[in-house]
Amino acid sequence: MTKIALLTDTSCDLPLEVRKEHNVFLASMKIHFGEEEYTDQVTITHEEFYRKMAENPEIMPRTTQPQAKDFLKLYQQLHREGYDTVFSLHISSKMSGTIQAAEVAVEMMQEKDLEILTVDTGQVGPPLGLFVYMVAERIKRGENKEEIKSFIGKLVRQKDLIFVAFTVNTMDYLVKNGRVGRAKGFAAGLLNIKPILTVEEGEITPYDKARGTKALQEKMSAIILEKMEKCKKPLLYVAWGDDAMKELAGKVRENIAAEYGRPFQLFQGNVAPTIGCHTGPELFALAVTDLALIEED
Repeated sequence: MTKIALLTDTSCDLPLEVRKEHNVFLASMKIHFGEEEYTDQVTITHEEFYRKMAENPEIMPRTTQPQAKDFLKLYQQLHREGYDTVFSLHISSKMSGTIQAAEVAVEMMQEKDLEILTVDTGQVGPPLGLFVYMVAERIKRGENKEEIKSFIGKLVRQKDLIFVAFTVNTMDYLVKNGRVGRAKGFAAGLLNIKPILTVEEGEITPYDKARGTKALQEKMSAIILEKMEKCKKPLLYVAWGDDAMKELAGKVRENIAAEYGRPFQLFQGNVAPTIGCHTGPELFALAVTDLALIEED
């Protein structure tokens, strides 16, 4: 019987209890505050990360991706634990070299009886979490590896199956960290303009904008509601940076729930430190997908 492992990296937002329930393995990125180095979600928690950002506003944290040797160690561990197939699902290659490091590690593997499929999901943060969750649910159903491969291919090809809208109070972090993608030149903060961004073709891309916080809440709610209305079984992921953004995200979540008026599944929590380094603490994101996809043949 095939034993399938699911591996992602710490740019993936997935609630801890969900990750544990589905036994999702993590390749950790490193977080750097000046001379201090931490291993994301191993030696620093989400809460500790945002507290350090608040206490050290003059320091812009940075990340380094997992190295090939880190992936090699993980793959060998999974082989020792009796897995014969690994689906290694990672951050968009346009945002990080993580997938390339994973591919180098696959070439270094001497244990040829372990099949490893590395996947550039084209996602990051909450939508990457939804991607991983959907695959985990298909594995939980007992599908074989060829069926899982087919489903992953569908998620990669059909870009509209997972959608994210997010906002930041300043574009400075994205610009300085080189993660601005097609949103280069978006004047967040100018005349109280609030950007609404998405991920498209693996890059951060402008989607819309609003003038002021109230208009932002209304527009973000309307965008996500439109996507949810097209879903048979919507799953909404609400994620935020620091506590101030948690309050704003909560208001938008309440607006959506009131307007939608029907049950839907909800994930929520802090954006991972790996993502917070590049966006700054003042962000929140809304991602949505259709759980009915899990049940399709």
